[in-house]
Amino acid sequence: MAKIKLRETIEQVRAREQEEGRLSVKEYISYAASQFGFGSLGVMSGGYLMQFYASIGIGIKTAGSMLTAMRMWDWINDPIVATVIDKGKAGPNRRGKFGRFMSPLVPFFTVVCILMFVNPPLGGMSGKIAFFLVCGVIWETLNTFTGISFQSMQAVMSPLLEERSNYITFGNLGGKLTGALPGLIPVVFELLVKGSGTRAPVVRESTFYTMCAVFFCAIGGIAAMFSKNLKERVFAQKQNARLLDNFATFFKNKYFLLLWTANIANIIAAVGWTAAPFFYMHSVGNYGVQTLVWTVTGVPTFLVMLLSPVFLRRFAPRKVVIFSKLLGAGCQLAMYAICGALGYASPAGIAVLIGFFLISSIPGGVADVANNICNINTFDYTEWETGERAEATTFVVSGMLNKGVNSLGPLVAGVLLARAGFESGENVVFSQFTKDRMFLFYTVFPAIGTLLSAIPYFFYKLEGPLLDKVQAELAERRKRAKEQEEEKS
Repeated sequence: MAKIKLRETIEQVRAREQEEGRLSVKEYISYAASQFGFGSLGVMSGGYLMQFYASIGIGIKTAGSMLTAMRMWDWINDPIVATVIDKGKAGPNRRGKFGRFMSPLVPFFTVVCILMFVNPPLGGMSGKIAFFLVCGVIWETLNTFTGISFQSMQAVMSPLLEERSNYITFGNLGGKLTGALPGLIPVVFELLVKGSGTRAPVVRESTFYTMCAVFFCAIGGIAAMFSKNLKERVFAQKQNARLLDNFATFFKNKYFLLLWTANIANIIAAVGWTAAPFFYMHSVGNYGVQTLVWTVTGVPTFLVMLLSPVFLRRFAPRKVVIFSKLLGAGCQLAMYAICGALGYASPAGIAVLIGFFLISSIPGGVADVANNICNINTFDYTEWETGERAEATTFVVSGMLNKGVNSLGPLVAGVLLARAGFESGENVVFSQFTKDRMFLFYTVFPAIGTLLSAIPYFFYKLEGPLLDKVQAELAERRKRAKEQEEEKS
């Protein structure tokens, strides 16, 4: 698209936009609450579904295949849903493209999330598997509509870079709270399910996961309803909702392609994420240690994240991401070597494990905000180049490869765990070989994936003078479009 001549300096454009409408306190709170709510609705399905299936007798390879099928459907329906969302009308006097697919769908989403963890009173295992697959397809569809809509709001709530870093930071605080609450699950699991000595288990493992699903979905559903308070403020002159045209446009954006490529490595890291609860439960022998790790590492991450706007004014977002990834991968490799030598189930091994996670997690909160800023900047770059803005489709395309390869994570993890000697069921005793393999999957695989995902960021140069020019010209276009509308009226 032909570039325009600025009638003001870049500094003047930035100052003018600073004076025009700011987000209200209500919106900041609603954004954080929504982030917490939608995250809570996905906590159990995202992290404990495989364990629930195993607890009711579904084989580990079958459970992995079921999750893969569900996530492949998520991958397939993404572009369809995004096209439907982007066909919506955007404007200051309308509900917006995204609002219509957030709060109105939350009650249905909440119910389905709970059904995913209900052991149906069906006769055979085939009937149960069919029930869970149907629930999974519905859940993934609703998750796509609400997830794409909410994530796309990041790019349209404000045109100001500084304000974007502020509300994304605020929202990520809600996300971190979502990550902190599940840390209670292993502790309660140890108390209610495992039992010890003279203390008998209180509930069955499958019932425990059902109880957790009801709790998280209830509070998540209430919090997610705050998304009705979010407003859209950034509107492009053209809203192209033709999927193939959008794909062609995005793949001409080199910065978008770099971030898209970085997601490929997540298939390797996904093996470690899937193996994490099994490692703590069986290799370490105490599921509650996972809570200890999350708590010790989560608090400093939460506190440092509060300073994200300050850090991002001093350091380019992509440099923050690179530093965080390299530090994290190094810590995970060192963790495997040192904890393996000390004994990962020993007090010294657990202390070293916590120490390395603490070191690597401190910049993680700022890196999350920085990565979101990098993604949003590619949205603006596309509009600057083409005049088109299709946020939902952009978000989908940026995550499609990640979801496609990441959907293989549970399948690969299931196969690897099975080959390592993992068996489904309750109170199963595992060999040392199986425990060691779980530790390998938990540490080395994420390290390799993280290192590979850092490479594209070295070539991401959408910052400094180039980004200033993009933002200034987009602001000028919006100003002229507004003047033209006022003249017509």
